[in-house]
Amino acid sequence: MSTLLLQLETCENLANAIAQFWWSLNLPKRDIHWVKWENLSKPRGDGGIGFKMIHKFNLALLGKQLWRLVQYPDSLVARVLKGKYFRCSTPLRLNKADRHSYGWTSIMVAKPLMMLGIRQKVHSGNEIRAWEDHWKPTIPARPVRPLAPVVHPMTSVRDLMTCNPKTWNSEVLENYVDPEDIPLIQSLAISQGYQRDKYCWNYTKNGMYTVK
Repeated sequence: MSTLLLQLETCENLANAIAQFWWSLNLPKRDIHWVKWENLSKPRGDGGIGFKMIHKFNLALLGKQLWRLVQYPDSLVARVLKGKYFRCSTPLRLNKADRHSYGWTSIMVAKPLMMLGIRQKVHSGNEIRAWEDHWKPTIPARPVRPLAPVVHPMTSVRDLMTCNPKTWNSEVLENYVDPEDIPLIQSLAISQGYQRDKYCWNYTKNGMYTVK
């Protein structure tokens, strides 16, 4: 489940097996299911038992693989997959393509889930595309809006900064960025040393993605 997308029929069969075991006193006899599976799958604090929704749990596990690829781009598996599937891009910018292995297709199925909570943290700003990547500190994160409809698509966040000292360039922001987005951009702290841009997860205190 952490590397391959299970078919929906398989997920349903697993959920049925768990539910039957939970409600049946004498297997394989089928007894009445007194509570909906969706209610049993809620956390205990919400009145459920905490059973996993198999398909969603599968997606969360696959999301962990995608998180590792973008968070640790120099790892061996990330470099191997980059050479095969996204040489000139990143997994989060990659559009759907044909002739991919089922393993890679499974990982990319988790991309919509990842985009709901992932955000790029600005350090150097060189690797973040201002109008495309999700770096604005909102929930969910999103790209900043350009002031005019025609803006260079490859503009990096670094282009919105000054050099010495490294700060946000107020003049550039006012000329190119939607005024509503400027205060949030200026609230972001900028590292003075050179650090690679990283990712964080909006829904955890330490910024790390968890399957939970």
